Amino acid sequence: MNTITNTTTSKGLKWGPFTLRIPFIHLRFRAGEFFQGMVISGATAFAAVPIAMGLGLTFEEGVALSFIAGTLIGAGPIFFGEPMAPGWVTPAVPIVIAAFAAKGQFNGVYDPAVFQFMAAMCIEFTLLLFIMGITGWGKKLIEIIPNGLKAGIILGAALAAFYQVFVTDLDKLMIQPISMGLAISLCVITTFSEPFKKLALNNKFFKVVGSLGLLPGFVLAALVAFLLNEVTFNIEWGFRIPDVVSLFNRTSPLAIGFPSIDMYLEAIPLVVIGYTLLFGDLITGTEVLNDAQTQRPDEPLDVNLDRSHLSVAMRNFLGLLVNPFFPTQGALWTGVHVVVAERWKKGPKEMPSIFDGLGSYYLMGIPFLYVTLPFITLMKPLMQMALTLTLILTGFACAYVAMAIPKKNSEMASALLIAVFITFFSAWIGLLIGILLSIFVVGTDKDKV
Repeated sequence: MNTITNTTTSKGLKWGPFTLRIPFIHLRFRAGEFFQGMVISGATAFAAVPIAMGLGLTFEEGVALSFIAGTLIGAGPIFFGEPMAPGWVTPAVPIVIAAFAAKGQFNGVYDPAVFQFMAAMCIEFTLLLFIMGITGWGKKLIEIIPNGLKAGIILGAALAAFYQVFVTDLDKLMIQPISMGLAISLCVITTFSEPFKKLALNNKFFKVVGSLGLLPGFVLAALVAFLLNEVTFNIEWGFRIPDVVSLFNRTSPLAIGFPSIDMYLEAIPLVVIGYTLLFGDLITGTEVLNDAQTQRPDEPLDVNLDRSHLSVAMRNFLGLLVNPFFPTQGALWTGVHVVVAERWKKGPKEMPSIFDGLGSYYLMGIPFLYVTLPFITLMKPLMQMALTLTLILTGFACAYVAMAIPKKNSEMASALLIAVFITFFSAWIGLLIGILLSIFVVGTDKDKV
Protein backbone atom coordinates (compact mmCIF):
# COMPACT_ATOMS: atom_id res chain seq x y z
CA MET A 1 0.00 0.00 0.00
CA ASN A 2 2.63 2.52 1.04
CA THR A 3 4.84 2.15 -2.00
CA ILE A 4 6.56 5.45 -1.31
CA THR A 5 8.60 4.81 1.82
CA ASN A 6 11.45 7.31 1.71
CA THR A 7 11.00 9.51 4.76
CA THR A 8 12.78 12.56 3.41
CA THR A 9 10.43 15.55 3.51
CA SER A 10 10.67 19.19 2.59
CA LYS A 11 11.43 21.61 5.41
CA GLY A 12 8.91 22.30 8.12
CA LEU A 13 8.25 22.06 11.85
CA LYS A 14 7.78 18.52 13.10
CA TRP A 15 5.08 17.91 15.71
CA GLY A 16 4.49 14.27 16.49
CA PRO A 17 4.05 12.37 13.23
CA PHE A 18 3.03 15.57 11.43
CA THR A 19 4.85 18.49 9.80
CA LEU A 20 3.73 22.11 9.95
CA ARG A 21 4.68 24.11 6.87
CA ILE A 22 4.09 27.82 7.33
CA PRO A 23 3.01 29.64 4.14
CA PHE A 24 5.69 31.96 2.73
CA ILE A 25 8.30 30.42 5.07
CA HIS A 26 8.24 26.68 4.35
CA LEU A 27 5.92 26.99 1.37
CA ARG A 28 6.63 29.03 -1.75
CA PHE A 29 3.65 30.96 -3.06
CA ARG A 30 2.43 29.68 -6.44
CA ALA A 31 0.08 32.19 -8.04
CA GLY A 32 -1.41 29.69 -10.52
CA GLU A 33 -2.47 27.23 -7.81
CA PHE A 34 -3.62 30.02 -5.50
CA PHE A 35 -6.02 31.56 -8.04
CA GLN A 36 -7.21 28.14 -9.18
CA GLY A 37 -7.93 27.34 -5.56
CA MET A 38 -9.89 30.52 -5.04
CA VAL A 39 -11.97 30.19 -8.21
CA ILE A 40 -12.59 26.43 -8.19
CA SER A 41 -13.20 26.31 -4.47
CA GLY A 42 -15.49 29.23 -4.86
CA ALA A 43 -17.62 27.09 -7.16
CA THR A 44 -17.72 24.19 -4.73
CA ALA A 45 -17.04 25.41 -1.19
CA PHE A 46 -20.60 26.53 -0.65
CA ALA A 47 -22.19 23.31 -1.91
CA ALA A 48 -22.61 22.44 1.77
CA VAL A 49 -24.90 25.43 2.35
CA PRO A 50 -28.03 23.94 0.66
CA ILE A 51 -27.43 20.73 2.65
CA ALA A 52 -27.17 22.73 5.88
CA MET A 53 -30.36 24.64 5.05
CA GLY A 54 -32.11 21.34 4.24
CA LEU A 55 -31.25 20.29 7.80
CA GLY A 56 -32.79 23.46 9.23
CA LEU A 57 -29.86 25.85 9.51
CA THR A 58 -29.99 29.44 8.25
CA PHE A 59 -28.05 30.65 5.23
CA GLU A 60 -25.63 32.51 7.52
CA GLU A 61 -25.05 29.37 9.60
CA GLY A 62 -24.50 27.41 6.38
CA VAL A 63 -21.76 29.86 5.40
CA ALA A 64 -20.19 29.45 8.85
CA LEU A 65 -20.34 25.67 8.40
CA SER A 66 -18.52 25.98 5.06
CA PHE A 67 -15.97 28.27 6.69
CA ILE A 68 -15.15 25.71 9.40
CA ALA A 69 -15.07 22.78 6.96
CA GLY A 70 -12.90 24.67 4.45
CA THR A 71 -10.42 25.84 7.07
CA LEU A 72 -9.99 22.32 8.47
CA ILE A 73 -9.61 20.84 4.98
CA GLY A 74 -6.92 23.41 4.21
CA ALA A 75 -5.08 22.25 7.34
CA GLY A 76 -4.35 18.88 5.70
CA PRO A 77 -1.23 19.84 3.71
CA ILE A 78 -0.35 22.96 5.73
CA PHE A 79 -0.65 21.91 9.39
CA PHE A 80 -0.47 18.12 9.07
CA GLY A 81 1.98 17.85 6.15
CA GLU A 82 -0.13 15.48 4.07
CA PRO A 83 1.08 15.29 0.43
CA MET A 84 -2.48 14.79 -0.83
CA ALA A 85 -5.10 17.38 -1.75
CA PRO A 86 -7.82 16.83 0.88
CA GLY A 87 -11.56 17.19 0.42
CA TRP A 88 -14.88 15.73 1.51
CA VAL A 89 -15.64 12.02 1.61
CA THR A 90 -17.87 13.12 -1.25
CA PRO A 91 -19.47 9.77 -2.21
CA ALA A 92 -20.81 9.47 1.33
CA VAL A 93 -22.68 12.80 1.08
CA PRO A 94 -25.70 11.55 -0.94
CA ILE A 95 -25.98 8.47 1.28
CA VAL A 96 -26.05 10.63 4.42
CA ILE A 97 -28.61 13.00 2.84
CA ALA A 98 -30.74 10.00 1.89
CA ALA A 99 -30.55 8.68 5.47
CA PHE A 100 -31.93 11.97 6.84
CA ALA A 101 -34.50 12.28 4.06
CA ALA A 102 -35.80 8.76 4.79
CA LYS A 103 -36.56 9.88 8.35
CA GLY A 104 -38.27 13.09 7.17
CA GLN A 105 -35.45 15.23 8.57
CA PHE A 106 -34.22 16.81 5.36
CA ASN A 107 -37.12 19.26 5.21
CA GLY A 108 -35.61 22.59 6.22
CA VAL A 109 -36.89 22.35 9.80
CA TYR A 110 -34.32 22.57 12.58
CA ASP A 111 -34.21 19.64 14.98
CA PRO A 112 -31.37 19.27 17.53
CA ALA A 113 -31.67 15.47 17.19
CA VAL A 114 -30.41 15.77 13.60
CA PHE A 115 -27.11 17.23 14.77
CA GLN A 116 -26.86 14.88 17.72
CA PHE A 117 -27.03 12.05 15.20
CA MET A 118 -24.46 13.87 13.04
CA ALA A 119 -22.26 14.09 16.15
CA ALA A 120 -22.66 10.32 16.68
CA MET A 121 -21.37 9.69 13.16
CA CYS A 122 -18.43 12.09 13.62
CA ILE A 123 -17.47 10.63 17.01
CA GLU A 124 -17.53 7.05 15.71
CA PHE A 125 -15.69 8.03 12.52
CA THR A 126 -13.00 9.82 14.54
CA LEU A 127 -12.52 6.85 16.88
CA LEU A 128 -12.41 4.39 13.98
CA LEU A 129 -9.77 6.47 12.19
CA PHE A 130 -7.65 6.77 15.34
CA ILE A 131 -7.80 3.02 15.95
CA MET A 132 -6.98 2.17 12.33
CA GLY A 133 -4.21 4.76 12.22
CA ILE A 134 -2.53 3.60 15.42
CA THR A 135 -2.86 -0.14 14.73
CA GLY A 136 -2.49 -0.15 10.94
CA TRP A 137 -5.60 -2.35 10.63
CA GLY A 138 -7.22 -0.26 7.89
CA LYS A 139 -5.91 -2.34 5.00
CA LYS A 140 -6.97 -5.57 6.73
CA LEU A 141 -10.51 -4.30 7.28
CA ILE A 142 -10.93 -3.28 3.66
CA GLU A 143 -9.58 -6.65 2.47
CA ILE A 144 -12.24 -8.41 4.54
CA ILE A 145 -15.09 -6.62 2.75
CA PRO A 146 -16.22 -8.72 -0.26
CA ASN A 147 -16.07 -7.24 -3.74
CA GLY A 148 -19.84 -7.32 -4.19
CA LEU A 149 -20.40 -5.42 -0.95
CA LYS A 150 -17.71 -2.84 -1.82
CA ALA A 151 -19.26 -2.31 -5.23
CA GLY A 152 -22.72 -2.09 -3.69
CA ILE A 153 -21.65 0.60 -1.23
CA ILE A 154 -20.05 2.72 -3.96
CA LEU A 155 -22.94 2.13 -6.39
CA GLY A 156 -25.32 3.07 -3.57
CA ALA A 157 -23.58 6.44 -3.42
CA ALA A 158 -24.16 6.86 -7.17
CA LEU A 159 -27.86 5.93 -6.95
CA ALA A 160 -28.37 8.20 -3.93
CA ALA A 161 -26.74 11.11 -5.76
CA PHE A 162 -28.84 10.69 -8.91
CA TYR A 163 -32.04 10.18 -6.88
CA GLN A 164 -31.36 13.35 -4.90
CA VAL A 165 -30.87 15.42 -8.07
CA PHE A 166 -33.51 14.00 -10.41
CA VAL A 167 -36.26 13.03 -7.94
CA THR A 168 -35.98 14.70 -4.54
CA ASP A 169 -34.64 18.04 -5.83
CA LEU A 170 -36.34 17.97 -9.23
CA ASP A 171 -38.36 21.10 -8.40
CA LYS A 172 -35.12 22.97 -7.65
CA LEU A 173 -33.61 21.69 -10.88
CA MET A 174 -36.57 23.02 -12.86
CA ILE A 175 -36.17 26.53 -11.44
CA GLN A 176 -33.06 26.84 -13.62
CA PRO A 177 -33.77 24.18 -16.29
CA ILE A 178 -31.62 25.54 -19.15
CA SER A 179 -28.59 26.60 -17.12
CA MET A 180 -28.72 23.47 -14.94
CA GLY A 181 -28.99 21.25 -18.01
CA LEU A 182 -26.08 23.09 -19.64
CA ALA A 183 -23.95 22.88 -16.48
CA ILE A 184 -24.56 19.15 -16.04
CA SER A 185 -23.88 18.41 -19.72
CA LEU A 186 -20.66 20.41 -19.90
CA CYS A 187 -19.28 19.09 -16.61
CA VAL A 188 -19.98 15.47 -17.54
CA ILE A 189 -18.34 16.01 -20.94
CA THR A 190 -15.20 17.72 -19.62
CA THR A 191 -14.80 15.17 -16.83
CA PHE A 192 -15.86 11.82 -18.31
CA SER A 193 -16.20 12.08 -22.10
CA GLU A 194 -13.78 9.82 -23.98
CA PRO A 195 -14.00 11.91 -27.21
CA PHE A 196 -13.22 15.04 -25.17
CA LYS A 197 -10.21 13.33 -23.57
CA LYS A 198 -8.88 12.43 -27.04
CA LEU A 199 -9.41 16.02 -28.17
CA ALA A 200 -7.55 17.33 -25.11
CA LEU A 201 -4.52 15.18 -25.90
CA ASN A 202 -3.72 17.28 -28.95
CA ASN A 203 -5.23 20.62 -27.99
CA LYS A 204 -3.77 22.76 -25.21
CA PHE A 205 -6.98 24.78 -24.76
CA PHE A 206 -9.18 21.73 -24.21
CA LYS A 207 -6.51 20.21 -21.96
CA VAL A 208 -6.65 23.27 -19.70
CA VAL A 209 -10.46 23.21 -19.73
CA GLY A 210 -10.45 19.55 -18.74
CA SER A 211 -8.00 20.16 -15.90
CA LEU A 212 -10.35 22.69 -14.29
CA GLY A 213 -13.00 20.11 -13.44
CA LEU A 214 -16.48 21.56 -12.98
CA LEU A 215 -15.35 25.20 -13.15
CA PRO A 216 -15.80 25.89 -16.92
CA GLY A 217 -19.27 24.35 -16.99
CA PHE A 218 -20.24 26.11 -13.80
CA VAL A 219 -19.08 29.56 -14.96
CA LEU A 220 -20.73 29.24 -18.38
CA ALA A 221 -23.97 27.94 -16.85
CA ALA A 222 -24.00 30.81 -14.34
CA LEU A 223 -23.60 33.32 -17.19
CA VAL A 224 -26.42 31.69 -19.17
CA ALA A 225 -28.63 31.63 -16.05
CA PHE A 226 -28.07 35.36 -15.60
CA LEU A 227 -28.77 36.17 -19.26
CA LEU A 228 -32.00 34.10 -19.20
CA ASN A 229 -33.10 35.56 -15.85
CA GLU A 230 -32.97 32.13 -14.21
CA VAL A 231 -30.97 33.75 -11.42
CA THR A 232 -30.73 37.27 -10.08
CA PHE A 233 -27.78 38.62 -8.17
CA ASN A 234 -27.97 41.02 -5.24
CA ILE A 235 -24.34 41.88 -4.61
CA GLU A 236 -23.47 43.30 -1.19
CA TRP A 237 -20.15 44.94 -0.38
CA GLY A 238 -18.00 44.70 2.68
CA PHE A 239 -16.98 41.94 5.02
CA ARG A 240 -18.89 39.79 7.49
CA ILE A 241 -17.55 37.39 10.10
CA PRO A 242 -19.23 33.97 9.71
CA ASP A 243 -21.87 33.29 12.37
CA VAL A 244 -19.85 30.60 14.13
CA VAL A 245 -21.39 31.34 17.56
CA SER A 246 -24.94 30.64 16.37
CA LEU A 247 -23.75 27.54 14.53
CA PHE A 248 -22.02 26.28 17.69
CA ASN A 249 -25.12 26.87 19.81
CA ARG A 250 -27.37 24.94 17.39
CA THR A 251 -25.11 22.06 16.34
CA SER A 252 -22.23 21.39 18.75
CA PRO A 253 -22.74 18.48 21.18
CA LEU A 254 -21.17 20.76 23.80
CA ALA A 255 -24.24 23.03 23.41
CA ILE A 256 -27.14 20.71 22.46
CA GLY A 257 -26.02 17.57 24.26
CA PHE A 258 -24.31 14.38 23.19
CA PRO A 259 -26.07 11.61 21.23
CA SER A 260 -28.07 8.82 22.83
CA ILE A 261 -26.94 5.19 22.68
CA ASP A 262 -29.48 4.34 19.95
CA MET A 263 -28.02 7.11 17.76
CA TYR A 264 -24.56 5.57 18.05
CA LEU A 265 -25.98 2.19 17.05
CA GLU A 266 -27.89 3.67 14.11
CA ALA A 267 -24.78 5.48 12.90
CA ILE A 268 -22.51 2.41 12.72
CA PRO A 269 -23.32 1.31 9.13
CA LEU A 270 -23.02 4.87 7.79
CA VAL A 271 -19.62 5.17 9.46
CA VAL A 272 -18.48 1.83 7.99
CA ILE A 273 -19.65 2.99 4.56
CA GLY A 274 -17.86 6.33 5.02
CA TYR A 275 -14.64 4.58 6.04
CA THR A 276 -14.78 2.23 3.05
CA LEU A 277 -15.11 5.18 0.72
CA LEU A 278 -12.35 7.11 2.52
CA PHE A 279 -9.93 4.20 2.19
CA GLY A 280 -10.64 4.08 -1.53
CA ASP A 281 -9.63 7.75 -1.70
CA LEU A 282 -6.40 7.01 0.17
CA ILE A 283 -5.54 4.26 -2.30
CA THR A 284 -6.27 6.56 -5.24
CA GLY A 285 -4.20 9.39 -3.80
CA THR A 286 -1.26 7.09 -3.10
CA GLU A 287 -1.27 5.68 -6.61
CA VAL A 288 -1.28 9.15 -8.15
CA LEU A 289 1.75 10.07 -6.03
CA ASN A 290 3.51 6.80 -6.83
CA ASP A 291 3.16 7.58 -10.52
CA ALA A 292 4.30 11.19 -10.13
CA GLN A 293 7.25 10.25 -7.90
CA THR A 294 8.96 8.45 -10.79
CA GLN A 295 9.40 11.83 -12.47
CA ARG A 296 10.54 13.65 -9.31
CA PRO A 297 13.34 11.72 -7.56
CA ASP A 298 14.66 15.08 -6.34
CA GLU A 299 11.80 15.32 -3.80
CA PRO A 300 11.13 11.95 -2.18
CA LEU A 301 7.73 11.99 -0.51
CA ASP A 302 6.74 10.48 2.78
CA VAL A 303 3.37 8.82 2.14
CA ASN A 304 2.15 7.17 5.32
CA LEU A 305 -1.46 6.00 5.38
CA ASP A 306 -1.39 5.50 9.15
CA ARG A 307 -0.49 9.18 9.51
CA SER A 308 -3.20 10.05 6.99
CA HIS A 309 -5.74 8.26 9.18
CA LEU A 310 -4.62 10.29 12.20
CA SER A 311 -4.70 13.55 10.23
CA VAL A 312 -8.28 13.01 9.07
CA ALA A 313 -9.25 11.87 12.58
CA MET A 314 -7.91 15.07 14.15
CA ARG A 315 -9.68 17.24 11.59
CA ASN A 316 -12.94 15.40 12.28
CA PHE A 317 -12.43 15.79 16.03
CA LEU A 318 -11.80 19.55 15.77
CA GLY A 319 -14.85 19.95 13.53
CA LEU A 320 -16.94 17.90 15.94
CA LEU A 321 -16.34 20.36 18.79
CA VAL A 322 -17.87 23.29 16.88
CA ASN A 323 -20.01 21.77 14.14
CA PRO A 324 -20.28 18.02 13.54
CA PHE A 325 -20.95 17.65 9.83
CA PHE A 326 -20.14 14.20 8.52
CA PRO A 327 -18.55 13.62 5.96
CA THR A 328 -16.94 16.96 5.10
CA GLN A 329 -13.48 15.98 6.40
CA GLY A 330 -11.87 13.42 4.10
CA ALA A 331 -8.49 12.62 2.59
CA LEU A 332 -8.71 13.45 -1.11
CA TRP A 333 -10.08 15.92 -3.62
CA THR A 334 -9.19 13.80 -6.62
CA GLY A 335 -9.41 16.47 -9.31
CA VAL A 336 -7.20 18.93 -7.44
CA HIS A 337 -4.77 16.19 -6.41
CA VAL A 338 -4.28 15.10 -10.01
CA VAL A 339 -3.87 18.67 -11.32
CA VAL A 340 -1.22 19.56 -8.71
CA ALA A 341 0.62 16.24 -9.11
CA GLU A 342 0.71 16.61 -12.89
CA ARG A 343 2.31 20.03 -12.62
CA TRP A 344 4.77 18.79 -9.98
CA LYS A 345 5.81 15.99 -12.35
CA LYS A 346 7.12 18.57 -14.83
CA GLY A 347 10.11 19.32 -12.64
CA PRO A 348 11.56 21.72 -10.03
CA LYS A 349 11.40 24.72 -12.35
CA GLU A 350 7.65 24.25 -12.73
CA MET A 351 7.00 23.47 -9.03
CA PRO A 352 9.95 23.14 -6.59
CA SER A 353 7.90 21.17 -4.05
CA ILE A 354 4.52 19.52 -4.23
CA PHE A 355 3.75 21.25 -0.92
CA ASP A 356 4.20 24.61 -2.65
CA GLY A 357 1.35 23.69 -5.00
CA LEU A 358 -0.88 22.17 -2.32
CA GLY A 359 -0.20 24.97 0.17
CA SER A 360 -0.93 27.69 -2.38
CA TYR A 361 -4.11 25.94 -3.52
CA TYR A 362 -5.41 25.54 0.02
CA LEU A 363 -4.66 29.03 1.22
CA MET A 364 -8.32 29.55 0.21
CA GLY A 365 -9.20 27.44 3.24
CA ILE A 366 -7.81 30.15 5.50
CA PRO A 367 -10.81 32.01 5.27
CA PHE A 368 -10.77 34.78 2.72
CA LEU A 369 -13.75 33.50 0.75
CA TYR A 370 -16.00 33.16 3.77
CA VAL A 371 -15.77 36.74 5.04
CA THR A 372 -16.07 38.56 1.72
CA LEU A 373 -19.65 39.68 1.14
CA PRO A 374 -19.35 40.33 -2.64
CA PHE A 375 -18.24 36.75 -3.17
CA ILE A 376 -20.81 35.22 -0.79
CA THR A 377 -23.71 37.16 -2.29
CA LEU A 378 -22.49 36.38 -5.83
CA MET A 379 -22.50 32.68 -4.98
CA LYS A 380 -25.79 32.65 -3.04
CA PRO A 381 -28.15 32.03 -6.02
CA LEU A 382 -25.66 29.53 -7.49
CA MET A 383 -25.19 27.32 -4.43
CA GLN A 384 -27.89 24.83 -5.44
CA MET A 385 -26.22 24.54 -8.85
CA ALA A 386 -22.87 23.85 -7.16
CA LEU A 387 -24.45 21.14 -5.01
CA THR A 388 -26.21 19.60 -8.02
CA LEU A 389 -22.97 19.45 -9.99
CA THR A 390 -21.11 17.98 -7.02
CA LEU A 391 -23.73 15.22 -6.70
CA ILE A 392 -23.86 14.48 -10.44
CA LEU A 393 -20.09 14.22 -10.83
CA THR A 394 -19.93 12.11 -7.67
CA GLY A 395 -22.62 9.82 -9.07
CA PHE A 396 -20.78 9.34 -12.37
CA ALA A 397 -17.43 8.73 -10.69
CA CYS A 398 -18.91 6.25 -8.21
CA ALA A 399 -20.73 4.38 -10.97
CA TYR A 400 -17.48 4.06 -12.94
CA VAL A 401 -15.60 2.69 -9.93
CA ALA A 402 -18.40 0.43 -8.69
CA MET A 403 -18.93 -1.26 -12.05
CA ALA A 404 -15.22 -2.03 -12.37
CA ILE A 405 -15.00 -3.90 -9.04
CA PRO A 406 -17.17 -7.03 -9.57
CA LYS A 407 -15.48 -9.96 -11.28
CA LYS A 408 -18.45 -12.33 -11.24
CA ASN A 409 -22.05 -12.02 -12.42
CA SER A 410 -23.19 -12.84 -8.89
CA GLU A 411 -21.12 -9.91 -7.54
CA MET A 412 -22.66 -7.56 -10.11
CA ALA A 413 -26.21 -8.59 -9.23
CA SER A 414 -25.48 -8.42 -5.50
CA ALA A 415 -23.92 -4.97 -5.85
CA LEU A 416 -27.05 -3.60 -7.55
CA LEU A 417 -29.36 -5.03 -4.90
CA ILE A 418 -27.15 -3.75 -2.07
CA ALA A 419 -27.09 -0.28 -3.65
CA VAL A 420 -30.89 -0.23 -3.87
CA PHE A 421 -31.30 -1.17 -0.21
CA ILE A 422 -28.69 1.36 0.96
CA THR A 423 -30.32 4.14 -1.08
CA PHE A 424 -34.03 3.48 -0.57
CA PHE A 425 -34.22 1.68 2.78
CA SER A 426 -31.38 2.13 5.26
CA ALA A 427 -27.64 1.65 5.59
CA TRP A 428 -28.16 -1.10 8.19
CA ILE A 429 -30.46 -3.07 5.89
CA GLY A 430 -28.12 -2.56 2.94
CA LEU A 431 -25.09 -3.85 4.85
CA LEU A 432 -26.98 -6.85 6.31
CA ILE A 433 -28.38 -7.78 2.89
CA GLY A 434 -24.86 -7.35 1.48
CA ILE A 435 -23.35 -9.74 4.03
CA LEU A 436 -26.05 -12.36 3.38
CA LEU A 437 -25.64 -12.08 -0.40
CA SER A 438 -21.85 -12.32 -0.06
CA ILE A 439 -22.17 -15.57 1.91
CA PHE A 440 -25.07 -17.33 0.19
CA VAL A 441 -25.03 -15.98 -3.38
CA VAL A 442 -21.48 -14.91 -4.21
CA GLY A 443 -19.69 -17.31 -1.88
CA THR A 444 -16.75 -16.72 0.40
CA ASP A 445 -14.02 -17.23 -2.24
CA LYS A 446 -13.40 -13.73 -3.56
CA ASP A 447 -11.11 -12.44 -6.23
CA LYS A 448 -8.78 -9.55 -5.55
CA VAL A 449 -9.78 -6.23 -7.07
